[in-house]
Parts: sequence; structure tokens; C-alpha cells
Amino acid sequence: MNIHKLNVFVTSAQYLSFTEAARQLHIAQPSVSHDIAELEKELGTKLFARTNKGIVLTPQGEIFLTETCKILTIMQSTKQKIETMTGGESGELKFGFISEQMTEPVMPFLRYFRETHPAVNITFNSYTSIALTRRIQSSEVDLAFGRRESLVRHEDTDWLHLYKDPFCFVLPGSHPLAARKKLRLSDVAGETIILMSSDANPGFFEIIQRLYLSHGITPLINATTNDRLATLMMVRIGMGITILTKQFVSVYDLSELSCIPIAEDDALHDVGLAWDKRITNPMVEMFRKALGEYLVGHPILL
Repeated sequence: MNIHKLNVFVTSAQYLSFTEAARQLHIAQPSVSHDIAELEKELGTKLFARTNKGIVLTPQGEIFLTETCKILTIMQSTKQKIETMTGGESGELKFGFISEQMTEPVMPFLRYFRETHPAVNITFNSYTSIALTRRIQSSEVDLAFGRRESLVRHEDTDWLHLYKDPFCFVLPGSHPLAARKKLRLSDVAGETIILMSSDANPGFFEIIQRLYLSHGITPLINATTNDRLATLMMVRIGMGITILTKQFVSVYDLSELSCIPIAEDDALHDVGLAWDKRITNPMVEMFRKALGEYLVGHPILL
């Protein structure tokens, strides 16, 4: 039993004709009949049965076809991976990101991609959302991780959704509402919301303003910091409350604070991968396709 015989069997099963299988494989029809006979001898069972209309698969042949297709798929995938690891695909990918926390859920794929594409030189750099948007359009960055609202600001920008990251209120542990399971925006409408400034984090600042206004609430915002840790320090000393995403909360020490999910369904942001549609780097399409296929079997669940 070898790959050639398996291909002969699958093609014969596909067309239910040894003659057509021979034509598709560019070999003589007697060779097809010989290979099938050899397979049946090795397996100790008939794979095809003859009828007045031609040939059909036997029950054993149906089972063998299912398993053979799996084998051939694995063989092809393995061949591609080996070709890649021996330098089959080479090039460069320049990644940009707004925050490393946003890339954390995709890190297993990034490690996998690096292992299977060692000939692709990969670089990462962090930018503000405004700077990253400009670098996408100027091709200084091939692919960018961030929130859709910040990065998709131009008709030539394309987008691959990765996950939705919900928002949480972060309150001092002594706050009267600190024990609640969920909070609505209206529950804390009179509270000062401490955010990074619109210069330091314009995308998130705009999202929070729009979220409040869409629910008929004018937010009381103190946006004077340029760093999330500085924002959390202000919350710790009782100057107000803040809003973070679930993904950010997972990496901070909030032992003195209370993190409570926001009840509104639209209190979240869309995180994904952006790139310029006009880009000519073939590695971009290869990476995007590989990531899309990976996400089918490995959805990101926060």
C-alpha cells in the first residue's frame, strides 16, 4: 500500500469508473485495475462491486474511502509544513499593535505561525492608535492589532475580526456598589469617570463618550492621565471610577479594587487585525489566510 495506490482508489471512487480514473490520472486503465486489485488483496476485502451500470463501492470500500481521504489530507498538510520549514516561504511581516494585552488571545497562533514559517522575518512595534493608523496607510506596518473603531478609518483598510472584549467598571473596594454583580451606566451616572486623555488614547476616549451618549447619559469625564496605571492610582485614592476591558483587567493587580461587568450589550469593543487592501507584500495574505483557518477550529473566547 502506498500513496499512489491510495490516490488511484480515491479517484476511482470519485468517478466510479476505472476508465475515467485512468484518464484523470494519466495512466493506463489496466494499471488502475491492477492497483485496485493489489489494494483489495492487501486489505483482504473487496472495495468495489460490479453492477449492470458499472462499479459501486462496497460497505468496506465506503469506510476505506473515508479513512483514506483523512490520510491524504494529513499527508498533504505535513508536506506543506515541511516545505515551509525548509524555506519554502520566506519574506517579512511588520506587525503593529496598540497594546500587548490585545494580542494575548492570539499568542498561541503567533507562536505556531513562527514555528511553521521560520523563514518569515517577524517584527513587532507598539504605537498609539493614530500613529498606527497612519503606518498602515503608508505601508510602514503590514498588519495591525487593535480595536476596529481606532484602526478602520480609511476606505482602503481591510479587517479581520478576532474577538469582542466587554467593558468593566473598576471601583474602589470601599465603594457602596463594589459588591454588585453587574452595573448599568445609569447606576453610576453621577460618578466621575477617570480615563486617559484623548491625546494619549483617543480611540478608547471616543468609544466611552459615544457609549454614554447613545444611552442618553452625559458622562462626567476626568481625562488627564496618559497611562492606565496612573488612572488606576486615581481610582485607588477615591477620585472616581474607571472603565477597562475584560482583557486588560486580566493582567492588572486589582486587589484593592472591584471590577464589575457593565450590563449594556454594546459595552464592548471589537478587536481584530487591520491591513491596507493595496499592500503588495504576499506574506500578508498568507498570514491572514492561515489565521482565518486557525480561528475556525480555535475560536477566541474571553
